[in-house]
Amino acid sequence: MAVTEVRPLHKLKGNQRTASDPGRHIWLSASAGTGKTQVLAARVWRLLLAGVDPGAILCLTFTKAGAAEMSERITGRLAYWVRAKREDVSRDLDGLGEDSSIAAVARARTLFAKVLDAPGGGIRIQTIHSFCQSLLAGFPLEAGLVPGFRPLDQREEAVLAREALAEMLVDAEREGRTALIDAVGALSLRLGEGKAEAFLKTCAGAAEAMEDLPAGIQPFLRRALDLPSGDIGEELVRNCGDDAFDLASLRTIAVLSADWGTGKGLERADIIAAWLRQPPEARAAGLTDLHSVWATAKGEPRSFGKGQAPQDPAYANLAMRLHGSCGALLQMKVRADYADLLARALEAGRDYARTYAAAKRRVGAVDFDDLIRATVALLGQPGMGEWVRFKLDQVTEHVLIDEAQDTNPKQWAIVSAVADEFFAGLGARGETVRTLFTVGDYKQAIFGFQGTDPIFFRAAFERFLAKSRLGAEYEGDMSELESLSLTHSFRSTRPVLEFVDAAIGELPAPGMGDLSDVEPHASEVPGPGTVTIWPTTIEGGSEADEEEWVRDATREHAKRIARAIKAWLDQGLMLESKGRPLAPEDVMILVKRRGELASLIVARLYAEGVPVAGVDRLRLNAPLAVQDLLAAIRFALQPEDDLSLASLLVSPLIGWSQDELMAAAVREKGGLWRHLRATQPEERLMPLFELLRRADIATPYRFLEEILSGPMQGRRKLLLRLGEEARDPIEELLNAALNFEKVATPSLQRFLDWFDRGDVEIVRDAAQPQGAVRVMTAHGAKGLQAPLVILADATVDPTRSPRDLLLWGPEGHEGEKFPIFRPRSGERGGPLDDMVAEADARELQEHWRLFYVAATRAEERLVVTGALGPMAKGEPPKASWYAACAAAFDALGVPGDAGEREFRGTKLERPVAMEERSTPAVAHSASLPDWISTPAPEEARPPRPLAPSSLGEDLVADPPPTPALRASAERGRLLHALFERLPGVAPEKRAEAAERWLAGAGGVEDGALRAELVRAALAVTEDARFAELFGTDSLAEAPIAAVVDGGLVVSGTVDRLVVLPDRVRVVDFKTGRRAPGTLDDIPGYHLRQMAAYAAALAVIFPSRRVEAALLYAAGPVLHLLPPELLAAHKPGFTPSEQSLPLRA
Repeated sequence: MAVTEVRPLHKLKGNQRTASDPGRHIWLSASAGTGKTQVLAARVWRLLLAGVDPGAILCLTFTKAGAAEMSERITGRLAYWVRAKREDVSRDLDGLGEDSSIAAVARARTLFAKVLDAPGGGIRIQTIHSFCQSLLAGFPLEAGLVPGFRPLDQREEAVLAREALAEMLVDAEREGRTALIDAVGALSLRLGEGKAEAFLKTCAGAAEAMEDLPAGIQPFLRRALDLPSGDIGEELVRNCGDDAFDLASLRTIAVLSADWGTGKGLERADIIAAWLRQPPEARAAGLTDLHSVWATAKGEPRSFGKGQAPQDPAYANLAMRLHGSCGALLQMKVRADYADLLARALEAGRDYARTYAAAKRRVGAVDFDDLIRATVALLGQPGMGEWVRFKLDQVTEHVLIDEAQDTNPKQWAIVSAVADEFFAGLGARGETVRTLFTVGDYKQAIFGFQGTDPIFFRAAFERFLAKSRLGAEYEGDMSELESLSLTHSFRSTRPVLEFVDAAIGELPAPGMGDLSDVEPHASEVPGPGTVTIWPTTIEGGSEADEEEWVRDATREHAKRIARAIKAWLDQGLMLESKGRPLAPEDVMILVKRRGELASLIVARLYAEGVPVAGVDRLRLNAPLAVQDLLAAIRFALQPEDDLSLASLLVSPLIGWSQDELMAAAVREKGGLWRHLRATQPEERLMPLFELLRRADIATPYRFLEEILSGPMQGRRKLLLRLGEEARDPIEELLNAALNFEKVATPSLQRFLDWFDRGDVEIVRDAAQPQGAVRVMTAHGAKGLQAPLVILADATVDPTRSPRDLLLWGPEGHEGEKFPIFRPRSGERGGPLDDMVAEADARELQEHWRLFYVAATRAEERLVVTGALGPMAKGEPPKASWYAACAAAFDALGVPGDAGEREFRGTKLERPVAMEERSTPAVAHSASLPDWISTPAPEEARPPRPLAPSSLGEDLVADPPPTPALRASAERGRLLHALFERLPGVAPEKRAEAAERWLAGAGGVEDGALRAELVRAALAVTEDARFAELFGTDSLAEAPIAAVVDGGLVVSGTVDRLVVLPDRVRVVDFKTGRRAPGTLDDIPGYHLRQMAAYAAALAVIFPSRRVEAALLYAAGPVLHLLPPELLAAHKPGFTPSEQSLPLRA
């Protein structure tokens, strides 16, 4: 790292300095932006300054990105000290609270070399999985692994998982285990194919829990759910017998219903009578009909009001009694069906877990779950586990845990195995000081879907605190574990933090969980800040019309955000803390989930011309660039695949337009490839022939690289059409091809099969913004920050999409919790009610913690917004971030209801309005312009657009064209195409370019015709009189549309448009073989066409003179059309013209 890239260290203050003391056991709770990474790094630097061997320091973190950042920060500073000025190193040491003398500086300069020369690579800065992998590599057999095992990457894991599923089903069919096949089918019907696979994969990840289940899972679940162990059908029949059912109450209900005398009453009495006549078996089958007497279709009690039920005082009590008993029988049946389906699913899950484990063992591979599971098992083995822990203890003196709130119980077991000995007294290590340092934040525990819970963070603290106290009791000079907190933010300004505190205070109980010891935030960042809440974007009306999609709330919301960002950038919105205007890289847009909104925001920003980096994560098989390259492979393997060929032709790789494809593909029968070879010039198909030639000799990587970097110039074409965001997917596809060639015999067909069976998620590095707006999930933004943050989907209701898979450990079950799929409301009851309620409460708490993470990414400005669908009825959900923010604005006393509201802090006066400033105006507000939030007035529906090119002599349908007419039309099309293309070619090369295009893309085989067309085209483009038409100020094939006098819509495409400061000239080419000699000879429909164009341009360019002209290629001759001639032919408003078809 270059010296100039390292910033001066901030002086450690208060708890920061205490926490970095290398001689203390520290449990640090660090709120967002409080500098916890610097504290952790400072502790490592101070350990090294104290003479600790680099190899004795173990730093564990949650993600690879976190480990990389920590390593870069620590080693970068050490490298800086080697070459920095003495006073700069002295200043850093003083900031750390260390000796800053000349001798100390000299010692600090040696640390970088000491780390580099240390055995084992120096400081161990690893993820927990990387640590486990390195540990297991030394004891593979003892851990039950294959020596030389390797971790699976994403694609290998996905492919192997699907292969294991197929293997399990094939084996089951061969062995006649139809119950297993039926169970997988039933699971797919219940959850859908994708979620069923996810359930089985979750079972494989919980292999120990699956093995802890008893052999008979169905009886176990029946007992756990308080259900009868026998046949449920027989149980229902028994309960419907005369000696078990409350027949007395039932008969009374029947009599009262009949005496009521109404149609409802007589119908209910008949239902009861029919049920009573049945034997118990039929009664059990008819329970649902009987239950309808006193229950609604949703199972709720019917109304007992007047006109709804007999008014006898006894009726309501009897009906409620029967509602309870009959409903209990029906629910018992539903719950038993759920338990039986779950039992079958868990049996399949256990079988799948075993098959998947065997598949991994065959290929000598492990996944992340295996690494953790095997390490815990190894460290817990009697005898061998003690030996491994002893070896770890010999090389580890200081353990530092980052992101400790995201550590699950098994990971904590590994940490405990390493660090427990630190609190056991002097032991074999003499007087060597050994310490534990953990840093985390309960409020930022947001990875519950990966098995983490902040409760584990608290439990681990209590455990280590108890061990430290016990150790201090025996060793008087041993320090206890100290609990410290950091609440002073070095990221966000005070108004942002004030708002976050207010929002936390307004969260419905229990909010983010147990926050009894949370302190209010304080800011170390000077300057103002702003929190803005926009009015929600509401779904439009429900009337069905051609443009209903325009009012779709999500699309309108994405457009609104993009336009606002564009306005801020154009107006120079000022960042006070930075002292400069807003730049694209200063904007971070956060969503709760990746979906349609994130993609639409990227598209709308791109349309507005705002640089955007694209979503932070995407599937490799999703980007258009990858699909185009795969289409090339599919065509090369199977040329008769019409869909792949058509996709390839209109891709940037070949570059045909949709119109060209349609024109070339029309055929009566046969495949597209055969038709093209028979009808198209060989030169036009040469890129396709080249693909077929390369397919026989190239490996997948070579084939793709030849497309991208060879004569086809695929990379350049794809990036030109799709933008820079296509670069990462292209490179990842090449990497996938290389990885495939390492593990399989390289062939295009094998690669395509391998690629289609798995998927890879591309993760863009958003930590270093590169001049573009970032769009990402709140989870992905953890650890990042930006001056301006937009919470784009703050109206999401977390209660509408709860997690499908849950973990359950029934009372009395001694094994690990096992996965279950979420029971529906009618399937719950009993123990499942409490389990689902607890899971939903935990999920809601995590929802609020995710809001805290998202809001605290903002340095200076925070914008809260969202869209509402039609079901919301204009009100944000009560559990949404938006509702919590609105409540915080109320608590802070910010006025406003439905409109935009803005908070600038409780102690800062509102800045002077822009118009009151004496200095030149620079935008300082993140408020939206009025036009963004003001609904557009309802527009009157104009008549159908009038296409000037359709203004013929009459509206009678033309007869079928003769061959001569078709040839004339084709000649005109080709000349128009040449007029459009030749101006961009150097004059001396135009003849050659025209000839080449006509012979290739133009499809003209007749050499004489090509020569005649070239002469006609060049006669126009080379004529000095027409130079203005083909200059840099001219536009070819320019679309125009305007509403002219009387509300008539004129829409069409002009051949040539020249826009100058004082005038606009529109020219239409006429390619017939005869040119009019005078204005009087010009056909009337040509004049009406040009009059329509002129009228539209007069509306579009009201301050410029409009000139219209017709250029006849047969002369060539240019006829300027006088205004009075155009006025005489201006479009009228006859009924026939108002209904002209749009054929422009």
